[in-house]
Amino acid sequence: MDTAARRDRLLSLLHRGPTTVPAIARELDVSERTAYRDIAALRTAGHGIDATPGPGGGVRITPDSRPRPVHFEVSEIVGLALSVAILRATRHVPFAQSAEAALDRSRRALSAERQRNLQRLLRRILVGSPANEHIRASLGDVDPGLLPVFERCFTDGRSMTFDYVDRFGAPTSRRIECVALVLHAPAWYVVAWDLDKDAPRMFRMDRISDPTAGPPLAERHPFSFVAEQACPGAEATMEPWIGTPLA
Repeated sequence: MDTAARRDRLLSLLHRGPTTVPAIARELDVSERTAYRDIAALRTAGHGIDATPGPGGGVRITPDSRPRPVHFEVSEIVGLALSVAILRATRHVPFAQSAEAALDRSRRALSAERQRNLQRLLRRILVGSPANEHIRASLGDVDPGLLPVFERCFTDGRSMTFDYVDRFGAPTSRRIECVALVLHAPAWYVVAWDLDKDAPRMFRMDRISDPTAGPPLAERHPFSFVAEQACPGAEATMEPWIGTPLA
């Protein structure tokens, strides 16, 4: 994450409510010293921020701080894009066109660099045909703890470890690179490169438990290669929800 993106995320955290420097450092995956430096930079930019040092101290936006202009993080637009994808898959849903218009405007509000980052992420989200009755009948709930871990690994290029139970009930432990996300409504799948087996794999999200985010990966496997190996024909038969390319 570059400095501008990190400070924008910090501003988002502060607008959610009071927090602490250690919590900020954990959320942004930086040292507390860097967190203090970012807070100082935001103050210099004109944002009213109170920071009380010592035990029991905290960080908060001052009540008279200027209103924050609407500004989207890439991860927020990815979430909006997924919502639009689900609306499209459902068909004939009220306000679906309004949601698509909001998605398009939010994408255009990004800088050129963030637009490119967003396009790279959205190309890796595919929507296929609905799941068959057998899969629907066996589908369980997705572990709520998986979602923030997956989002971080998917957007930041980190490895992810977890326990997995396959369709035969056999448990295994996995360490993967999150390459793509596939929806066969209502089932979600992670298209991955298994780092221990050195091979492409596809994991159903409701069968994943105890996920942990690992360190950033030095090298990433090409999306097209992994997707074709894990689910042949995916790019030809599934639609990537990237919207209209930006000029």
